[in-house]
Amino acid sequence: MKWSAVITTYNSSSVIRGAVDSLLSLGPDEAPADIVVVDNASSDGTVEVLREYGDNLKMITNDSNLGLARANNIGAAKAEGDSLFFLNPDVEVLPGAAKALTGFQLDHPEAALLGPRMLDGNGIPQSTARTWQTPLVIASRRTVFGRTHAGKSIAEEHLNRFGGDEPVMPHWLVGAAIWLTPRGRERVGLMSEGYFLYFEDVEWCLRAWKRGMQVWYVPSAVITHQCRRESGSGGRALRHHLRSMLRFFLTHPATAIGYGPEGGM
Repeated sequence: MKWSAVITTYNSSSVIRGAVDSLLSLGPDEAPADIVVVDNASSDGTVEVLREYGDNLKMITNDSNLGLARANNIGAAKAEGDSLFFLNPDVEVLPGAAKALTGFQLDHPEAALLGPRMLDGNGIPQSTARTWQTPLVIASRRTVFGRTHAGKSIAEEHLNRFGGDEPVMPHWLVGAAIWLTPRGRERVGLMSEGYFLYFEDVEWCLRAWKRGMQVWYVPSAVITHQCRRESGSGGRALRHHLRSMLRFFLTHPATAIGYGPEGGM
């Protein structure tokens, strides 16, 4: 079964080589059918870096920043694979990851979205399989409430309930690396373009659950991720995060009080 890598870039010149090189170095038994990179009007030389790869990838350049979901969907339309691996430009796919995800989807026909284990630069697993976000969860991560015993407990439950070394069905997966199965694409579709940045991954997983499909964390598939929590530093990224959060809670008010599909619990 063929798969494609789809990457959206925006001022990613410092990291995109690592992502593309990791994909090109995969063995013939798990190499992608193609690598599609969609650039959202970068101004830092990202496009020039991508051009160095010539025909080793498909490059699409947008005239303006269309947001993550819309750019990813543009890339999906150009991809040849049956399965799609949506990747941030700051990840590197390690050998065996694609093979593990392909095998898992064959054994789990109701799976729509799969998430790999992500390691930081020190080899420490990152929290990428989480519980639904609620106002209390957000307060525990963004306000002084997070310094209290209760706040720390809420954040810990949100971030680490679904960790471990065995596959598990979490509520949602962090969108830095999400694998879409063929049946998931058919029944769930692509990312919602109503979200410019942030919460498109949460909404996608919620939609999968509501349509009778499954979301899985697959720790045997391993990638590295240079996690940059840009929304934590304020500015435009924070505004996008807050706008997307408001849209999500207004559209799905039940999740704001912690109610939603319970994944594997």
